Amino acid sequence: MDILGLHLSPRRMGNSAVMLEEFLRGAREAGAAAQSFSVADHNIKACQGCGACEKTGHCVIKDDDMRDLYPLLATAPMIVVSTSIFFYNVPGQGKALIDRSQALWSRRYTLKRTETLRPQGLGFLLALGATKGRDLFVPVTLCVKYFFDALGFPRTFESLFYRKIEAPGEMKKQPGHLKEIYEAGLAFGRKRPGAQPTVRI
Repeated sequence: MDILGLHLSPRRMGNSAVMLEEFLRGAREAGAAAQSFSVADHNIKACQGCGACEKTGHCVIKDDDMRDLYPLLATAPMIVVSTSIFFYNVPGQGKALIDRSQALWSRRYTLKRTETLRPQGLGFLLALGATKGRDLFVPVTLCVKYFFDALGFPRTFESLFYRKIEAPGEMKKQPGHLKEIYEAGLAFGRKRPGAQPTVRI
């Protein structure tokens, strides 16, 4: 796997799912192997704040789908996050996933383990919201910045943001947005480790 796509919205076929699908279509067109994980299709329990992971580097919650996601979060060389905005941040289901990355944060910062550090890792954020507020994407940018940091990625990443997108199916009616997202995915896929540069003749 080259790219892990994380869909953080509870709507299975919503606008943020369309964004991720189009981005990964471009990445795969560039030759990247991409896998997606949607909170809408999985059971992710909230962090209990118990602090156990600070001693072990592992979460004590064992009966949900984070058990399948942790190995992917710990090893993926490239990650793209796609989300809608609820009250100026990631929806609750997606925030639960991010909060559970505390176990990986603890490995890095509390236990000083370095196996998940990926200084060459690449991240990307896709986000959309219903309003046109100036600061609409400030909270989610900060949230994802420190999510990537917990995973051992650099805190800097590329992003695409779209305002005034709310109604079901609205993104599919935006060919300009879809083209931009596809092309971003194409460019992202070309950056995968081991990719051969395109030679123009």
